[in-house]
Amino acid sequence: MRFSITIDTDDEDTAVRLLGALKDVGLAPALEATVEEVDVRVLPDTRQVLVHDRPVDLTRLEFELLLHLCSHTDRVHRRRELLATVWGVNDDYSGARTVDVHVRRVRQKLGDAAEVIQTVRGVGYLVASSARCRVERSPNVVRLADRRAG
Repeated sequence: MRFSITIDTDDEDTAVRLLGALKDVGLAPALEATVEEVDVRVLPDTRQVLVHDRPVDLTRLEFELLLHLCSHTDRVHRRRELLATVWGVNDDYSGARTVDVHVRRVRQKLGDAAEVIQTVRGVGYLVASSARCRVERSPNVVRLADRRAG
């Protein structure tokens, strides 16, 4: 079972105390202190992409594509799968080249961080976990790992 808790408050102290209490009882994972440098940061809660801490303006579909690829690293994503997942298209008539065009546009907008998205010839696209790309959730939103009741 998977569930999430959203802390909707303007009082950051309350949110931090609640998150600490959830961690104390083992319901929330401890936040990892990461010092590693990343080139691309995807912030899904605010729908922003930062390259070297500078915002990048992406369309809705470009953002969804990059978020999906960065959220599912070390896996080759076929064009048809991306069409189904990101675009919501499940037919044999839609052109898979649409994905290629969107990936090319995302790479152009990422600039020198474009190598985050790798092409697997004849198959699709991949973001390796070693790539300097990270999806960052807001610290005021608590997402609990899969847990079984009882």
